[in-house]
Amino acid sequence: MNIEDRTLPVFLSGGGEVGTLIRSYDWSATPLGPPEQWPQSLKTAVSIVLRSSYPMFIWWGPELVTIYNDAYVPLMGNKHPAFLGKPANELWSEIWETSLLPMKNRVFEQQESIYGQDLMLLLERKEFPEEAYFNFSYSPIIDESGQVGGLFCACHEETDRVLQQRRLQTLHELNRRLLLEKTVQTAGQVAVETLGTNVRDIPFAAFYLLDSTGEKARLVSQSGIVPGDHPFRETVSLTDDTADDFWKLPTVAKTRQPLIVEVVSKKRSGLAQSLTNQRPNCAYILPVQKTGPENPVGILIVGLSPYRDFDANYRNFLELTSTQMATALGAIEAYESELKRAKEVAEIDQKAQIQVIQSRQQAEEHIRSIIEQAPVGIAVLQGDRFVFEAANAAYLMLIDKSHHDVIGRTIQEVLPELQNQGIFELLDQVIQTGESFVGNELPVILNRFGKDENVYFNFVYQPLREANQSVSGIIVVAHEVTSLVKSRLDIERQFRDLVIKSPIAMSIFRGPEYIIEIANETLLKTLWKRELPDVQGKKLLDIFPELNDQQYPQLLARVLQTGVPHIEKEAFAYINSKEGLNKYYLDFEYSPLFETDGSVSGVMVTVSDVTEKVSARIQINEAEQRSRLAIEAAEMGTYDWDLVTHIFIHNDRLSTIFGLEPGQRHLQSAFRDVIHPDDKPIRAQAHQDMLTTGRLMYEVRLVWPDKSVHWVRVVGKIILDANQNPARLLGTAIDISQQVEARKNLEETAEELEKRVTERTLELQNMNRELIRTNHELEQFAYIASHDLQEPLRKIQTFTELLQDSLTDEQKTKILLQKVNSSAQRMSTLIRDVLNYSRLSRTDEQFVETDLSQILENIKTDFELLIEQNGALIIHPKLPVISAIPLQLSQLFSNLIGNSLKFSERAPIIQISSEILTPEVAKQHLNLSVAKAFIMLTFKDNGIGFEQQYAEQIFTIFHRLNGQKSYSGTGIGLALCKKIVENHKGFIVAQSAPGQGASFTIYLPV
Repeated sequence: MNIEDRTLPVFLSGGGEVGTLIRSYDWSATPLGPPEQWPQSLKTAVSIVLRSSYPMFIWWGPELVTIYNDAYVPLMGNKHPAFLGKPANELWSEIWETSLLPMKNRVFEQQESIYGQDLMLLLERKEFPEEAYFNFSYSPIIDESGQVGGLFCACHEETDRVLQQRRLQTLHELNRRLLLEKTVQTAGQVAVETLGTNVRDIPFAAFYLLDSTGEKARLVSQSGIVPGDHPFRETVSLTDDTADDFWKLPTVAKTRQPLIVEVVSKKRSGLAQSLTNQRPNCAYILPVQKTGPENPVGILIVGLSPYRDFDANYRNFLELTSTQMATALGAIEAYESELKRAKEVAEIDQKAQIQVIQSRQQAEEHIRSIIEQAPVGIAVLQGDRFVFEAANAAYLMLIDKSHHDVIGRTIQEVLPELQNQGIFELLDQVIQTGESFVGNELPVILNRFGKDENVYFNFVYQPLREANQSVSGIIVVAHEVTSLVKSRLDIERQFRDLVIKSPIAMSIFRGPEYIIEIANETLLKTLWKRELPDVQGKKLLDIFPELNDQQYPQLLARVLQTGVPHIEKEAFAYINSKEGLNKYYLDFEYSPLFETDGSVSGVMVTVSDVTEKVSARIQINEAEQRSRLAIEAAEMGTYDWDLVTHIFIHNDRLSTIFGLEPGQRHLQSAFRDVIHPDDKPIRAQAHQDMLTTGRLMYEVRLVWPDKSVHWVRVVGKIILDANQNPARLLGTAIDISQQVEARKNLEETAEELEKRVTERTLELQNMNRELIRTNHELEQFAYIASHDLQEPLRKIQTFTELLQDSLTDEQKTKILLQKVNSSAQRMSTLIRDVLNYSRLSRTDEQFVETDLSQILENIKTDFELLIEQNGALIIHPKLPVISAIPLQLSQLFSNLIGNSLKFSERAPIIQISSEILTPEVAKQHLNLSVAKAFIMLTFKDNGIGFEQQYAEQIFTIFHRLNGQKSYSGTGIGLALCKKIVENHKGFIVAQSAPGQGASFTIYLPV
């Protein structure tokens, strides 16, 4: 049946094209069923979505059926309208598992709202996976049962803004870095390196410089290339159109027009991958062309992202990159040419000088043109009220304003947040004095992109002068360096941490007087033997005057002056300490510390104390003597085998180890014959390997003449002759029979232990799985039982209320029905409390920072009417913030305060206090085995109290001390409290006496 054949629900009205589709859709064939049967919560949500002009959608039910509005259609691309009414995991299958499913689960399972900003997703809504960015909000839709029935999302695509910011940042960084270069070669390298940082827009890049004739191109730099691959030739002839058939460099150089080439599989193999495993499919080849008829300066090759359309914005970005490079390279060429001409000025005639002047004037005109299009922020402020007369796109981007928002308005109106930041005062100073102001890394708070941001700028306030030299306004040139400043500060912090924590002795000296800025613990303790306050901020030579007569001050001065590091090995130094003048041998390095302007401001010193190593070398002869004695003491056999004459010399201990007669000279073959026949290949292989490595090592069994078996380890080293040929083999042998036997026993023991551990682990795993299964079944049983029991109770309550309303005269019947209804209500409360108690067994709830004062205020609000009716007074101080499960602590506070309000025959007075117990106090007070800090919470009232003998029983589920008629309740509340405290690894105790109130003390670990 067509849905149009019957009257439509009001909530489906409106909605434009998508609204019409929804109304004509056969919803009865979906899990949602006919719209008339939809839950009211879904109807309300759909009505909101259809009438909104903001992109929105709904995922409903376990199947996540998708409903969206007209504004959401552009975000879907070619997926509309096929996926209306379809499951969300089919609609966005390409990003479901990695991006959307985890967030969906948080909404449905935890009833959590989620907000995301600039989330990047690869959407297959066109003919290719597209890089897109979104701001969005996921919110749960609560259905009539109180559970999450669906998900509501309001979202907005931010792709254009994110791409624009990213590309503008690249242009800013490219301009900044190119301004620092002095040669064409390094400028080309820096340009490619900078472009390589934006791999999402430029997966790979290469730059070729043309020679002065324009006939040959030379590769300067490349980025995004897999190491070892070479997709770009080092040099290319530009006069032969067939010289580079792939990248078309001759064509681009000849036509001076950019073109697109498809990257075939052979070339793609050498190109680095982009966001996923997909490599670029196309490249854009651009001439780097100065203004004028001259040949291009170079040719730029950039890979095109396989995840973006090559639209006008993309093309303009790349062409502006080429323009910036051409401008910088042209300026560098002009600079180099000016230097060359300046050196030859004595030989230049008047006409040539005029040409130089004219060339300079042309360059100035060209620079003015560039400034108008510059990617750095430029604005013109007129008058002493500083009214915006002009502002380029880069400046508008910096302040997040449109042209309409700025032009004709004062800077105070456009940027009111600059008040009290010193900016307006600087402008007044420039307009009054006529002197420019240059600011470097000035911190400013700007309100942009919807929030206040702490940003940093390099800027110039240049007075704008009229023909009569009067100042009529100010030219503002601004460049944001926020990321640079934050990175530098972070690097400086990391660098200082590196110096402080380094196990190598390090220090930093500043200035020509070598002021000690920092020295790490290693240096202070091992060499200087001083404390940091004794040296920090002081002159090196004041602390160590003995260095004046040594080489070190001169070496430091040379590093400061030249910027060239100095490295020296095993230099000796005399350093004074409390123990007197000590002599050290040092390996050290003096490294210059450069500022951003290239000047050297200090020296980093790295020192290694090698005194012991040098002293050891001096004592080598003694060590050799001691080693000979050690060989004898260790009962080690030694031999010297001449590999040319085959003369074999050995000591008596070697004969003993091999079971041969000591005191006699044996041939080498005699020792070989003793080796167990099965182990002789081991010896042969070891000797074969020795010819390659120069070292010998093997372990074999020996069969002595008495047939006893022994183990031996043989170690040797080849000695080479003058021609680097093997000449001798020096070796040692030691009996390792006892070690082998011990190792065998240890291996057997380890195998047996590993077997037992494996068996025990399997047992524990099986027991754990069985325990998890049992707990899960118990939890499911409690849930199902409570759910099934509540359903007939709701019907009993409903029918008794209907009967009660229909009876007018039968007063006794009404009373009986009221009792039935009251009993049903008590049973419903009991079931709900049982369900709450069973839910406390869940272990997936997260501990978060929880404000106990806020918890208490919420509970007071819940009990506000009951507190007023009973005339109750709650006395409490400010409670602390602890790590806990907020919902469970709310239940804990609610039950304890509710009991105090209920079990009272007079106006309740409830006193709540808290105290931090130190680990030592807590261990003694709570009789703990391990010391740990606790917070002690006390809830004390003036209620009816109870006998102290029941202080343990009251925490048992369903245990009541008072009759139902006297005080209502289920007997679960205090059991719930104990379970909550135990979930937090804490304790709860009760103290009371009849008529004297009750006191509950809770100990929670902190």
